[in-house]
Amino acid sequence: MKIKGLLAFTALLATATFTNAQQTYVDLDSGGVDFIYTKKAPSEAAQGTQYYIENFNAAKINDSKEIVLARYNAYSDEMEVKVHDEIMVLDPKEDMVVALTNKSATYVFTQYKNEDGEMGQNYLVLVSDNPNLKIFRSERIFLQPEKHPDTGYQKYKAPMYKKRDAKYYIQMNNGEIVHMSDRRKDIMALIPGKEKDIKTFMKKNKIKVSEDNDLKLLGNYLNTLL
Repeated sequence: MKIKGLLAFTALLATATFTNAQQTYVDLDSGGVDFIYTKKAPSEAAQGTQYYIENFNAAKINDSKEIVLARYNAYSDEMEVKVHDEIMVLDPKEDMVVALTNKSATYVFTQYKNEDGEMGQNYLVLVSDNPNLKIFRSERIFLQPEKHPDTGYQKYKAPMYKKRDAKYYIQMNNGEIVHMSDRRKDIMALIPGKEKDIKTFMKKNKIKVSEDNDLKLLGNYLNTLL
C-alpha cells in the first residue's frame, strides 16, 4: 500500500510539473503508453519599435519653405507625414531630401551600391555633407519572428523589431554612392597618395568609424584633400 501511495504521489507530482511547463499528461488507454502534448502559446503583438526616432518632428522637404511633421519608418523604409492628424506616406523621388529642422537627422532617398556591388534605392541618413564628399548611414529595422517552445520547459518569445548594424556609404566628387568599409586601412586608401595624411588625421583625432560625429569630422577633412 505504501508503494502504491508513493507511485500515486509521484504521478501527481509529474502531472503538476508538466502542467506548469505548458504540458498536458494524457493517458489514451493505449496499452500503457502515455503521451505528452505541449500546449502552443498564443501569439503576441511584436515588441520594440519600427523607428529610430519615434516622434514626428518638424521637417522640410527639398528646398520647400513649408514645414511638415515627419518621421522615418526604418522597417518599411517609408517617410511618414502627419497631415491633419492622419498619417500619410510620402511618395519618394530620386535625391529627395527630408531634413528635420532640429538637425537630428537629414534623410536622402537615393541610389547606392552595397558591399556586394548590387544597386539599391532607399532612404539614407546624411552624416557628413560637403561639396566634394558626402558620407551616409543606413537605418534599418527587421522583425525577428516569434518563437514557440519546442518543449514545455522553454518560454514563448514574442516577435520583436530589432535594429540592423549600421552600414556606411560614401560619395566623392558627385560620383556613385558606394559602400564604405569600416576597416581603417581601406579608409586611408580612399584618396590615393594621401594615405599617410589620412592615417595621421585619424590617429590624432581618435576617429572611430562607427561614430557619426567622428565620421562627420573625417568627411570634412577628406573633402579638403579632393
